[in-house]
Amino acid sequence: MSTLQTLKTFISQRLAVAVEEISGLLETTISNYEEEISRQRRLLSNERSVSQIHTADMQQALKFRVVIHHEIKKITFQNGLPSSVEDLIKVFKQAFSITTEIGLQYKDTDFDDFFTLTSTSDLKDKDTLKVVHISPGLLKSTVPQEHNHDTSDMSPVDDLPSVDSQDPVIHSPLATDRRNLWPAVFPIPVFSYNTEMALQQGNDIFLKDGTLLTSQSVKSDILERLAEAMFSYTAYPNDPQRTAVAHALIERHPCLREPGSYNGCDGWQQSLKYKCANYRSKLKAHGNPELMINTLKHKQECDRKPAKNIKKPRKSEVNYYPPHPAGETDDSLENTRLELISASKSRDNSQMMNDMMSRTYSCRRREVVGQSMQVAQFYERWPALFNPAQINEEFRRCNTIPLESTFMSQLDKFTSKFLQLFSSKGGAVGQRMKGFMTELRQDQHVSVVKKRDVILRCLIEYLGESVPELISDYYRTAETKVHQDLQAESMRIYVCQQPDAVGIIIDGTPVMTDLDNLPKACCLLLGLTYALNLDYPPKFAKTFEVFQRLFVGLDMLQPKQTSKFISLKNKLFT
Repeated sequence: MSTLQTLKTFISQRLAVAVEEISGLLETTISNYEEEISRQRRLLSNERSVSQIHTADMQQALKFRVVIHHEIKKITFQNGLPSSVEDLIKVFKQAFSITTEIGLQYKDTDFDDFFTLTSTSDLKDKDTLKVVHISPGLLKSTVPQEHNHDTSDMSPVDDLPSVDSQDPVIHSPLATDRRNLWPAVFPIPVFSYNTEMALQQGNDIFLKDGTLLTSQSVKSDILERLAEAMFSYTAYPNDPQRTAVAHALIERHPCLREPGSYNGCDGWQQSLKYKCANYRSKLKAHGNPELMINTLKHKQECDRKPAKNIKKPRKSEVNYYPPHPAGETDDSLENTRLELISASKSRDNSQMMNDMMSRTYSCRRREVVGQSMQVAQFYERWPALFNPAQINEEFRRCNTIPLESTFMSQLDKFTSKFLQLFSSKGGAVGQRMKGFMTELRQDQHVSVVKKRDVILRCLIEYLGESVPELISDYYRTAETKVHQDLQAESMRIYVCQQPDAVGIIIDGTPVMTDLDNLPKACCLLLGLTYALNLDYPPKFAKTFEVFQRLFVGLDMLQPKQTSKFISLKNKLFT
């Protein structure tokens, strides 16, 4: 028993020692875990602080220079950039009242050229962004409505135009070659590898000792590529456009400056003139319709002189005389036109009509440009065109930009400036304008549409033209009687009250009726001059010049701006 008792005592002692060792080990392990947890908590807290500081830095106000067609604008993000490019595009479309599908490009400082934006992390404060219009694949429509925007809470844009009406946006694939207007800054293309190497070396030498590059082979390649790039915007570039390209070339490659030239690029401008003519001659051999229409064999006998009656864009049309869509012929498009006449009698097939109108755009241009078809005959052949939605869409096909939203937003943008100018005008013109503005002074809460109406009437008088010769006002007169009174007029807008009616008459034909108001009629009348390839009325050349250049932003490089327009523009931008 003594031996058993001794064994029990030994086991008890060893177990007690083991328990103490295990307890000590547990205490040490738990202590270590608690210290590690505390350390991890301190690290996590520090990371959160750094992240908050970084987020605060990232959400500081960011400003960007934005290039949209011929305009340079600014946009400010007070709370940082959106997380994705798609969200950023949505902000741009809302801020600048853009209804077409767009993409964004940013100017890279390393290459001094625009690249497609794929991530907002590529952007830095005060970068330059370029809005690029792309061909949409889906058809969307919005219901036109009138409402007031409170831009103070909606957008971070410094210069956001207010838009109180939105025209229907009908997106369908364009049956055209060109997609963009002439750019504000012409993008110099990439030349052949040999030429690029020679230019790089020439620029380095020029920066060192001012030696210019005079290689004829390099010049030939440059002119060929520039002519090709210019043709992608217009087949007949004018002098200011060629000069703009020459300036952009020597800015990009200073080694190409010309010695003895007052601006360093006058010789390039002349060379581009001849190179573009040679390039057109090459394309004529391939049957380009925009050029073939001006060949002698396609002219009438009385016009068979090289420089007589050249059919080319006069009002900055982008797609002036496009080719037929791939796989389409004159016969197939004529069948589509007949289907359109039947479809226009129904209201439930707008999508099909939009697709057919887009497909037959080239066919319509052949009639209004090539055949100089009369308005009444054209109205019978294309009844589907003469409604506000399709005039807006036809203008987009021709010029790639929305008509009504752009026109109205620019009109609203200059409202306060216009009112200041008109109020300060004296003489007989001032008295006539004060008569128009009486209602605005009497009613402080007058509608936006009424403001636009008054401004457009005053603008015509301010430019030295006569309102009654463009706008006929009637009171308690039936619309049919109005049509009879105006059947001898070449171009007229009529506004009737009691009963209310607004419409447009061209060459005695009432081409559009049931319009909402005078501003919309003026906007659509501009669209009709493009859709029907009409010249501006000589008596209202200044008014339509303002519509085209100021309200729509087209043809800013055309050389012969009138002194009246230049004076008005200077006063508006002062």
